Formats: sequence, C-alpha cells, structure tokens
Amino acid sequence: MSDRHGSDATGADGVQQRRPRADAARNRQRVSDAAVAVFAERGLSATVAQVAERADVGNATVFRNFATKEDLLSEVATRWLAEWGQVLDQRVSADAGDDTLADLIAEVVERFRQNKLALDLLRAGDLDDRMSSARAHVEARFTEALQRAQRAGLVRADVTYADLTLLILGMAGRLSDEAALDPAPWRRLADLTWAAIRA
Repeated sequence: MSDRHGSDATGADGVQQRRPRADAARNRQRVSDAAVAVFAERGLSATVAQVAERADVGNATVFRNFATKEDLLSEVATRWLAEWGQVLDQRVSADAGDDTLADLIAEVVERFRQNKLALDLLRAGDLDDRMSSARAHVEARFTEALQRAQRAGLVRADVTYADLTLLILGMAGRLSDEAALDPAPWRRLADLTWAAIRA
C-alpha cells in the first residue's frame, strides 16, 4: 500500500517499514550538497545554521537528516573521500605510468587548496566507520601508486604512505592556516614533496 507521499515496504521481519518520502530525500540531498560547499569554504568552523541557509531550509530540517554536526561532517568527509577514491581507481589502473604518483601528489594538494574541510578532517582523524572505510580505500590506492614508483626507481625505497601523509598534510596545514589561496605556494608544496621523496 502506498500514497502519493511515500510507500511502505515489508522488512525481513515482516513488519511494514515506511520508505522516505520523495521530498524528504530531496531535502537530505539538498542539505548534503550545501554542507559540501559550506564546509569546503569554511572548514570545521562552519555552522549548521550556515549549512541550513545555503540549503534554504530550516535548522530543524538539517537535524532531521543529520542528528549532530559530527554526522554532517562525516557525510561531507565520506563524500570527498569516496570521490577522490574513484579518481584514484581510474588513475592507478593496470596500465598507469610509473610516474603517476607525482601527478597524484599535485592533484591532492590542489584539492586541499580548494577544500578546507577535507584538510581539517584528515588532520583530525576519522569520525566514524564510514569515513574510516573510505579513507582506507584511498590509502590503499595511493600506496599502490607509491610502490609502483618505487619499483621503477623513481622514489626512495624507504618512503612510506605515512611519510607522504606527514609531508603533505603538515605543509598543507600550514598554508591553510595562513589562508593561502594563491595556487603558486600550493604547487611549490607539491614540487617540494616530490623532490623530498625522489630516489
């Protein structure tokens, strides 16, 4: 049985379960999209009220979909990691070049320049299992690119993913704290990172 607002489905336990109404699903997506934009601009200092204003909904609508600010942050961070993971899946393919790592370093640095929240959260740690799983996938693919470059003799054999994380997040964090938006110092960061790990 259903009506124009939603529909019912029978769960595994035989209990009728209410499916989300179409407008509720749209509101959730609107809030999620607004949060992506607002947190990218403002980082962890962004507020739920600012997200609600960008989404053109009330604070209550935000909290109906994401019970806490941490839930909202997890949604945004997981989306960022998942999208970056898809890029890595495409770039770190079987026929990718041995020098793919240099391009990936430059690209992730540019992504950090454009998205303050991603940098803030990756420095802070995982919020929940969803974010942890998405981060693990990114780490695995980036490590694959690193190891490929090492086998080709392009990168020092003793360099680890943790080393790369320390170099990139440390320097990127300083640039972000200084509110550096000019692409030039960020490109220099990528160049310095590559120079530091080259064989």
